[in-house]
Amino acid sequence: MTLEVTTDGNIRCLYSDEIDLSQLGRLNISRASQIEFDNYLRKWTVTSSKTSKRLHSARSREEALEWEAQYYSPMGGGWSELCKK
Repeated sequence: MTLEVTTDGNIRCLYSDEIDLSQLGRLNISRASQIEFDNYLRKWTVTSSKTSKRLHSARSREEALEWEAQYYSPMGGGWSELCKK
């Protein structure tokens, strides 16, 4: 898990149960995306919660979850989307 500390003292990360984040202070959690099965495509789809854009589709839910974690990691393409207010 990677934690980013901002200049104003806030911490940003992709939530995980790896560590108890509540020990760092008050939590403010929002969903980065929705992962749902698309019956028409017959695939699991990852859709951005902010833009409603379909970002990825996968044959398995596990693959979709792995893609989401990579995409929204600090080195991934979706990190900047999460950091916008």
